[in-house]
Amino acid sequence: MQVKNQKGVTLVELLISLVVISFTLIPIVNFYNYYLRQTNRTHQETRLKFLAQEEMERFVALDYRNSALDCYGNTAGRTDFYERDDFLVRTNVVFMDPETGERPELYPSSEKDDTQLKKIIISVSKKDQGSSQVDFVYFKSP
Repeated sequence: MQVKNQKGVTLVELLISLVVISFTLIPIVNFYNYYLRQTNRTHQETRLKFLAQEEMERFVALDYRNSALDCYGNTAGRTDFYERDDFLVRTNVVFMDPETGERPELYPSSEKDDTQLKKIIISVSKKDQGSSQVDFVYFKSP
């Protein structure tokens, strides 16, 4: 009786090749997921910085006596919040003592007591809890 040369793949060979392919693909898929998370985080940080810079430029362009920078009579200064897209923007304006760089002991209650120096703090964060935050600080004088 003549035995024919059979060509093909056995079930064992097929299973071994699937295991080898799986062990090769798992690290690639894990790296791809890591890459996507990092890219998303970097994109979010860039958006935070861009929004904070945009808001700071708006305040820098204002005149020192502009009502948006008015913070008389309240030692906590003037704080405003607003939402933009999925971000929360907080602006804080306070008077500073030009000599010490701290808030003055006698906080100005009117223009005649003005210290001639305001500290503007812009904070931008994502609305989600635990997200990163960007803070920009600028000192403005007349």
